[in-house]
Amino acid sequence: MSGLNLVVMRNAVPVRDAAADLPPEPLADFELIRQRLAGEYVSPADLKGPLARRLAGSNKAAAAALAAFEARAGAEILFTTGEDIAFRLLPLLNLTGWKGRLSSVIHASHSLKWRQAARLIGTGKVGCYFTVSTLQRDVLVQKAGLPASKVQFLYDSVDADYFDPALSEPVSGDGYVFACGLENRDYDTLSAAAAKVRCPIRVQASGYFPHAGATDADLPSNLEINRTRLSFADLRSRYAGARFVVVPLNAVPYAAGVNGLLEGMAMGKAVIVTESAGLSDYTGLDSLIKVPEADPARLAETIEALWRDPAACEEMGRANRAWILRHAHVEQYAATIADRMRAD
Repeated sequence: MSGLNLVVMRNAVPVRDAAADLPPEPLADFELIRQRLAGEYVSPADLKGPLARRLAGSNKAAAAALAAFEARAGAEILFTTGEDIAFRLLPLLNLTGWKGRLSSVIHASHSLKWRQAARLIGTGKVGCYFTVSTLQRDVLVQKAGLPASKVQFLYDSVDADYFDPALSEPVSGDGYVFACGLENRDYDTLSAAAAKVRCPIRVQASGYFPHAGATDADLPSNLEINRTRLSFADLRSRYAGARFVVVPLNAVPYAAGVNGLLEGMAMGKAVIVTESAGLSDYTGLDSLIKVPEADPARLAETIEALWRDPAACEEMGRANRAWILRHAHVEQYAATIADRMRAD
């Protein structure tokens, strides 16, 4: 390609010193996409016009959209990491003679606001919308009325070369049940289930805050909450030490919880996951155990049964990692997106 390719970010990507001794981290999907496109980043840090800065205010998605609009000249491809940027940028592009194509990952388009936006914006300047949930794909096609050719489902991804159990020290002892993550996690149900079982449960508390006035003293004695931010290496170690992983969720129509699910699977762990329509593309595997939403008794029963069956944990864990390597490695994800954008 002769033109410029831009990857649009809500936050500026830090410039790293190639000679610096930095700890290894998982490969970021957006960085792999940028590399495959031989592209450049654009973010709110690149905004030039004072009027644009005032218009964006503190809204990072709006600022990213305006920065990309300013940088559009000469660009053949724009890639945005979410609908919050794409659906703000596309109306601006539609007002111009820009000849390129914008593609974006669309995470949650089911709200009336975003469905209407997708319909009104049209697809004249859209290369492809990528969704990591077929439910979200169907929202765009069936409810927003977009052409099916403009919307592609693909599995979300994890860096399985980083989240690899072989990279962790051998674990001694009986382990624990591990849960982590922020978006739409139902830690109240997990806490209630913990009170009904005997095994230790550890939560990496991204966004976990008990009800107002509650303290850790109110939690079951076998439930340990860590609210300190972990490095990726420490997070990997937490996964490695677990006998299995639980992903307790509020059931929602998009793929909330998918990162924690895929990380646990990549680490070769059995996983108990709340049944959620947004994760239906991932949770039909025999190597995963689904439980109903907001059912502490069922969750406790499932945790207790799996804890007593370490052989089943190992068998399901092996199958889960094998599935990740076949379907959800970050290299595959980035290649699929970049190749489609080049073809469009």
